Amino acid sequence: SMKLYQYRRGFHGGRGLEHLSDLLKQGSLKFSMPSEFNDPFDCCPAQLQECPVGDLPHAVVDELNRSVQGASSQLHGIACFTPHPDRILMWSHYADHHQGLCVGFDSASLRDPPRNSEGNPLYRDITPVTYSPNRPSPEGLEQFFHKAEAWSYESENRLITRRQRGHPEWGPGVWPIPRAAVTEVVLGARMPDYIAHQVVSLVRANAPSVALRKAVLHMNTFEIVLEDLADQPEVAPMKGYIQGPNGDWLVI
Repeated sequence: SMKLYQYRRGFHGGRGLEHLSDLLKQGSLKFSMPSEFNDPFDCCPAQLQECPVGDLPHAVVDELNRSVQGASSQLHGIACFTPHPDRILMWSHYADHHQGLCVGFDSASLRDPPRNSEGNPLYRDITPVTYSPNRPSPEGLEQFFHKAEAWSYESENRLITRRQRGHPEWGPGVWPIPRAAVTEVVLGARMPDYIAHQVVSLVRANAPSVALRKAVLHMNTFEIVLEDLADQPEVAPMKGYIQGPNGDWLVI
């Protein structure tokens, strides 16, 4: 089975620790509304694909597309994953500039979703995103799995949940996935020590089988290297001074 990862922020003055605790203890995972995403094209299909370009102003069609996206967001929740725990841009964008972390999931365990009172599953399957130059049509689920080529480095995989008959009715919100699906926690290269200690304590107390790793910067190349946390040396912070242009000494 494939390992999938989710980058997380909010450990520096946010609710990241609380959310990680809920994930480890209850399997609680957020399925976000598409309208919350950072890409305004995401899950916002071209409603007027047959309309020749130029017949209507782009802004008018955008408002139509956006209103339909907003309605769809009331019904659908999305959880996003990637097979890559070592992408510089993803650490920068989704993990507080490398101060957050990355959670690893076992895709085989994710394929056993909970069901509601009517037997409807939380989601159907893990589906990879397709990257293309053209916006998807509003037909079927295509709109949820097509993104601009600019995002292709993310190699995104998605779980989609839709409101359905029964209790709970699923849809956007926080829902339980199998706890066994969580297999790994990778600390960001710039996570402050005091937060790292809290994260490690949380993992060891609630999910001792979850592997702990650390992202570090390669000494020669622009690469992120993932190493076992147990292998990390204790490195003392280095201090010194440099002389400024007016003869004053600056602390480094």
